[in-house]
Amino acid sequence: MSQKLSKFSILIHYSEIGLKKNNRHYFEKIFIKNISHHIRDLKHTRIRLLSARVFVENVNPKDWNTFKIRLKNVMGLSSAILMFESKSEYISIQNAADFILEKEKFNSFRVTTRRHAKSFKKTSIDVNVELGAYLQKKTKAKVQLFGSDLNLIIEILKDKSYIGFKKIIGYGGLPSGSQEKAISLLSSGIDSPVSSFEIIKRGVNLSFLHFHSYPATSKQSIENVKELVDVLTNYQLKSNLYCVSLLDIQEKIMKEIPEKFWVIFFRRAMLKITNLFAKKINSVAIITGDNIGQVASQTLSNIRAISEASELPIIRPLAALNKVDIVNRAKEVGTYDISIKPYQDCCSYFVPIHPETKAKLDEVIRLDKKLDLKEEYSIAIENLENYKFKFLKE
Repeated sequence: MSQKLSKFSILIHYSEIGLKKNNRHYFEKIFIKNISHHIRDLKHTRIRLLSARVFVENVNPKDWNTFKIRLKNVMGLSSAILMFESKSEYISIQNAADFILEKEKFNSFRVTTRRHAKSFKKTSIDVNVELGAYLQKKTKAKVQLFGSDLNLIIEILKDKSYIGFKKIIGYGGLPSGSQEKAISLLSSGIDSPVSSFEIIKRGVNLSFLHFHSYPATSKQSIENVKELVDVLTNYQLKSNLYCVSLLDIQEKIMKEIPEKFWVIFFRRAMLKITNLFAKKINSVAIITGDNIGQVASQTLSNIRAISEASELPIIRPLAALNKVDIVNRAKEVGTYDISIKPYQDCCSYFVPIHPETKAKLDEVIRLDKKLDLKEEYSIAIENLENYKFKFLKE
């Protein structure tokens, strides 16, 4: 094999960025910057944008397992393929196919060609048919268009062609950090880390706010949340976690509010603190892991009674999902094993035996007018703890 057939690159296709028309350059720029951060310690010579696709050039194929883990975490990425470079000549493409498939075992295959350079004499279908017939004769494997063991992908550009079959599918969405800021209310449970991931996938720049009741409860929820943010930082590269004690506020609520409304007022207090803090860090929305009907505080009536306390819009990515779907997503993104560790939640620790499930908004507002927590809110924000996270720490 000649030296000219010794280079590997990774071909990356993006997702919704291609629909952005006049703003596409803005999203492409952030997308490439994020790719660069995710792989900055892995060998490559450059990252370039060409014909609405991104190439990571001159990579070591032995690093592919690490590359594919890193690249899958890049929001906006639709797919990534380890590709072998060749000249844009049919015989060079055939030789490249021979080379990369030399040690591969497969019973069925297909060839998928995209011809971007119209100067290439053969059409995509010509290449599929001719190379498919050649490989079938050589390997004795059968051509199978659907459900084949191996899909040989060929991209024919003007200056080079790329041939490969090792492909990963990304999460799609928009590049992390391409949208405005929001605050995610993060517990140690399963749901809120998944809702955070789904919003990161939409390009939103998230900060995390965790409420705890230490020392009435242990610090375990805080430690668990630190681990969760560390995982989520794999997707958004930089994160801030703010931990706020809710204990004094909870004690005052429990003295002045009927027991059945405690959890509703705990959550209203969280929203009011979040609204105040959001102004300090220029966040424009709140993200929660609410799932309709999952617990008493998440009936529609209670969601309404709680949401009334917020001036900022509240986004609930998981509102309509089944629990099994949320669990599966948590396992996929790497938060599940942390979320099932034992911990004491600041709300469930003080949950009454018979909580209100269909709160009347006018009654909640009437009770709220008698409750003055402004000083407690200020103290809670003044005493919050801030933890910073970075992907690939220096």
